[in-house]
Amino acid sequence: MLPVVMILGGVIIEITVASAFVAYSVSQIGLGERLSSEALSAARSGAMDAIARVLQDKDFYDTDGYSLTVGNRTASIVITKDYPSVGQTRIVSTGTALIRQKKIQVDLAVDSTTGETNIISFEEINL
Repeated sequence: MLPVVMILGGVIIEITVASAFVAYSVSQIGLGERLSSEALSAARSGAMDAIARVLQDKDFYDTDGYSLTVGNRTASIVITKDYPSVGQTRIVSTGTALIRQKKIQVDLAVDSTTGETNIISFEEINL
């Protein structure tokens, strides 16, 4: 009788440990996806902030970069004038949420005389 109780107890403990591991794994996957989404949102916000700065001043650039706090996440933004070609401005915004990072790249065509600005591309790029 005692061996049967010990075997059943061992099986129950093994099932409990396996269930706890599966629950932990599922929650970590959900956390990673949420952090990725928050990092992407911060990167988009940084890109939109940079676009607004270029719209206000057609000659604006910041190759050293600046940071923008979005909630409790951050975006690091670099604005390069006349890149990749003359008359274009490239914005690279990297959003960070704990250990996750996402990057948005925006290319703008900026008329040096009128200041008219058009978005050429607005896309997520791989890190």
